[in-house]
Amino acid sequence: MSKKDTKFGSDLIGALKEVRAHRRGEIALPTRIVDTISARRVKAIRTALAKSPKDFERRFGIPARTVEGWEQGRKLDIAASILMTMIERAPDIVEATVAEARAA
Repeated sequence: MSKKDTKFGSDLIGALKEVRAHRRGEIALPTRIVDTISARRVKAIRTALAKSPKDFERRFGIPARTVEGWEQGRKLDIAASILMTMIERAPDIVEATVAEARAA
């Protein structure tokens, strides 16, 4: 085994020390609070951009049944909330990104 330090290893050790200091209350790390999206808002976003959950699926790649569940009150996780917010604010960019990913 090599004892040579790498930049990645040093960065990782530094990050873990920072986490430990944060957990002890010694330092404050920047945070962001992401609110979950309500079922009503999911439906409003979807109906503004697509006629049906299937149309929404075709545009943005989120399965229709998933969108239907969110519209019926199933809670979105943080990633889904962020994605829906991005779709709401910049639907053309998200749609183009999904299309590029499908083509690759």
